[in-house]
Amino acid sequence: MSTYLTKVLSVAAQPVGWVMLLGVAGLLLLWRGRVPMAAGLFVGQLGLLWALSAPWTAERLLAWIESAYPVVPLEETARADVAVVLGGGLSREGTKPAENLGEAADRVLRGARLYRAGKVTHVLVVGGRLPWTGAPRSEAEAMRDLLEEWGVPRGAIVLESGSLNTRENALEAARVIRERGWSRVLLVTSAFHMPRAVEAFRAVGVDVVASPTDYRYAGPAPNDVLDFLPSAGALAESTAVLHEIIGRWVYRRRGWAE
Repeated sequence: MSTYLTKVLSVAAQPVGWVMLLGVAGLLLLWRGRVPMAAGLFVGQLGLLWALSAPWTAERLLAWIESAYPVVPLEETARADVAVVLGGGLSREGTKPAENLGEAADRVLRGARLYRAGKVTHVLVVGGRLPWTGAPRSEAEAMRDLLEEWGVPRGAIVLESGSLNTRENALEAARVIRERGWSRVLLVTSAFHMPRAVEAFRAVGVDVVASPTDYRYAGPAPNDVLDFLPSAGALAESTAVLHEIIGRWVYRRRGWAE
């Protein structure tokens, strides 16, 4: 399956895709004169969008998925041969040089801190160049430059710049790990992504130790009326969690996770 087709199907399986499908179905029913059924779908469309756009919903989804991998303080992290840092932490890089840290850039910072703390001797950065971004280089190359800026020598950084999704990340990282003879591996990615990532690596025969970062849920807070008002940011967070839930199910069905 091509990367483009995978992304299209991924969008269809996300909340925005669900809302669009409900809207199209409602319009078709309206065109056929089935007004009550169309009205029901439009109400459902609005309700679904409102529920997933509410910060209250997003926070609870994040708290649930991130609870699988609690925070591991740097000083309590086990020593390993390498920290594998997965891509996805940088925003689209344009043709003009500019800072392009994304919300998940903590992944790269975590890799740098693990090295500087003496927890690993190498950092393997994993991530290719998505064809539709127009980026001049792979994400692995961009992460390498950040790691160097944050104190990791180039000789300690290993690049894998061909993989474009979590499955490919695991396959290509496993190849490099075996070539290098590394046996103890720390896996660095966002806490909400860690469950699927760990299962993907284990499915290709690499037993990793999770070193999660980029926690989106900050902890319980008093409820406020704003928690129930639609927010674009909350919809993005809900979408990220649901993407992981669906992705994990698909990976297990295809034998890509265990």
